[in-house]
Amino acid sequence: MEVNDNLPVYSMGIAAQILDVHPRTLRIYEFEGLIKPHRHGGKRMFSKNDLIRIECLRKLIHEENLSIPGIKKLLEFTPCWKIKDCPKETSSKCCELAGRKKKCWEFTQKTCEKSCKKCEVYLKDKQI
Repeated sequence: MEVNDNLPVYSMGIAAQILDVHPRTLRIYEFEGLIKPHRHGGKRMFSKNDLIRIECLRKLIHEENLSIPGIKKLLEFTPCWKIKDCPKETSSKCCELAGRKKKCWEFTQKTCEKSCKKCEVYLKDKQI
């Protein structure tokens, strides 16, 4: 049986334990618009792909020394796979591109006219 990486199965407490962060950190990321957890009966639920995204955000914050406003601004202008400069073979397996329900532009407050109008993934999604 194949497990769906988009299936929200982790509660906020479990996700925080897996990521070794305080649940308040996840609430801050949500408040800032960096993540958008699924809701089930008022509870925040996270998928495996959500956890991967949060790990990536934490690396940008703690290893690349980017601020949350800096990350938000970058995501407004550039898709995440360009920020990390992913090689073709990595980006083809990336959860941001492959079968993900939440796209990079859904995590920002607004769609950036400059980058999304040229983005293959965005244009393909808008045609559907």
